Amino acid sequence: MEVYKKAIDLEEQGRAFAIATVISSGGSTPRKSTAKMLIEEDGSITETVGGGPVEKEVIQEALKAIKEGKSKLVSYELNKEVQGGLNMNCGGSMQVFIEVIHPRPTVVLIGGGHVNYALSKLVDFLGFDLMVVDDRKEYCNEQRFPTAKRLMIVEDYTKELQELKLHKNHYVVIATKNDDGPSLKGVIRSGADYIGMIGSKRKVKKILDDLLAKGYSQEELDKAHAPIGLDIGAETPEEIAISIMGELIKAIKGGSGQSLVELRRF
Repeated sequence: MEVYKKAIDLEEQGRAFAIATVISSGGSTPRKSTAKMLIEEDGSITETVGGGPVEKEVIQEALKAIKEGKSKLVSYELNKEVQGGLNMNCGGSMQVFIEVIHPRPTVVLIGGGHVNYALSKLVDFLGFDLMVVDDRKEYCNEQRFPTAKRLMIVEDYTKELQELKLHKNHYVVIATKNDDGPSLKGVIRSGADYIGMIGSKRKVKKILDDLLAKGYSQEELDKAHAPIGLDIGAETPEEIAISIMGELIKAIKGGSGQSLVELRRF
């Protein structure tokens, strides 16, 4: 079915969508049970659940469901003579289940050293997908990162990262063994929703100034969250990983990052 082909395509792009399925119908209806329609965030559809007023209502409910991130069951009376019914003459009724699919965030760890190793444990614990990139096989293997969906050993960070199809559901953390500049250069023009880089303010400034001199715009460089992490006084790799994950959750969920005590209202 075209619905499933489209669903696979959207999942690969990291885009949210909903699938509306007619689970029951009675009387005269435009489509019977099992009919499906896929609805994208912009209202585009694949296949149909009958067209007309009922389909318009299903699309509107699906868009709300995608925004809220919650699946739902909706019922329709296809009879304008019935109170609350749609402006239709079919006379039947339909129940439609709207299933929302939000692809899981993928955290891309560039560098498999101590901090990103500790961070990978949190990625796994929170149920996010994991990808690891490094130029050292001993730091990028199944034994070290057993839950990684993809392990990528590179020779040229910039070139090979530029070839990746990163999208808005990718969250990148750069923490390589040496110069992080080539890695940042490789992802800064990607579609990744979040790009963070570890390092001191001095190191970060040097890297950003270098890229600016090489023709990257200030707007592009402003995409980089660097130094990465929330200010919690972190020192050890594990503490730094928690600081970074706090910022990642903030980026994914849209929080403020403030202490709840500071946000408390009396």
